Amino acid sequence: MARPASPTADEILALLDASGAMTLRVVPGARIEKAAIENGALKLWTRTAPEDGKATRAVLAQLAALLDLSVRRIELVSGATSREKRVRILADA
Repeated sequence: MARPASPTADEILALLDASGAMTLRVVPGARIEKAAIENGALKLWTRTAPEDGKATRAVLAQLAALLDLSVRRIELVSGATSREKRVRILADA
């Protein structure tokens, strides 16, 4: 059985609110890395264990790759140690 395709950049960007922020739900320590939109939020599975911020950094890198952006354009707003995070996409500098 084939895995469902990851959401497109346009589908992910549609989740942004007026301030350019969105909610992420993170599943650290997953067997495979994948992304899906569930209940109006982007859900990201990462293989990285949740220790010392490693999973958060991995998820930000995963989101940047999905959006074809530099990781520096993604700002963690809240949830550094939580499975639910808020991130903001920064405008081009």
